[in-house]
Amino acid sequence: MKDPESVATSDRRRFLGRLLGGALGLGLLGMLSAVVAYIFPPHRRFATPVRRRQRVAQLREIPPGKGKQVLFGGEPVWVLHLREGLIALSAICTHQGCIVNWDEQRGTFTCPCHGGRFDAHGNVLAGLPTRPLPQLRAEVIQEEIYLARREDG
Repeated sequence: MKDPESVATSDRRRFLGRLLGGALGLGLLGMLSAVVAYIFPPHRRFATPVRRRQRVAQLREIPPGKGKQVLFGGEPVWVLHLREGLIALSAICTHQGCIVNWDEQRGTFTCPCHGGRFDAHGNVLAGLPTRPLPQLRAEVIQEEIYLARREDG
């Protein structure tokens, strides 16, 4: 028959060994998930739900030739009042996610981080961005400007 004291000691050692092994395993799993998230970053998503159409400004707030930065669903958006009408573009640079600035004199958007430049329609003119700024649908209803996501397809 085994000594009760040695059985209790071996049970404690086994328990502490499993507890330590589990803690180390969870720590390694956490570190591995952080490395995977760094290598394969998730796409940016904002928690604010977006309605189909959202009022963002009154038409008189943006005179012809001017632009205004507004929030649409928690994201910054530039609304420009050009000769051909209203244009709404995401203010988030497609290179690294910086906020672009509208240069009224040149009629271009500039990214302050890496020198990316876009025309008034969001097309890439220079710099590191490879994709244009995403466009939104802008419409005027009773002198109020509404934005909506463009339907794909």
